[in-house]
Amino acid sequence: MAGDARAKIAYNTAKRRALEALAREPLKWWPVAEWSRAADIRPKRRMYTYALRLARYDLVNGALMDGRLVYRISPEGTKRLAWLRARDRVIGPVEWVRAVLS
Repeated sequence: MAGDARAKIAYNTAKRRALEALAREPLKWWPVAEWSRAADIRPKRRMYTYALRLARYDLVNGALMDGRLVYRISPEGTKRLAWLRARDRVIGPVEWVRAVLS
């Protein structure tokens, strides 16, 4: 498997972690620092950049509350998360490891 495929798998892993963190409480507005901890995406400044990318693809909704950027999962983000979860069921963990290592 080429390096591009490995990068795509890693990208989808980060996307899934980020969306799953927001999906735990879909109506809550998450400050970036709290969302970063919940998704285990470090450093926090990386989460700001990633949040903007997810918002550009309409996977999260962003707002400014009390001078802080906050986000929550959008309906499109919920659909994408369901797709990522279904994809993981199709590609089992053994196949995923093989894909990463090849």
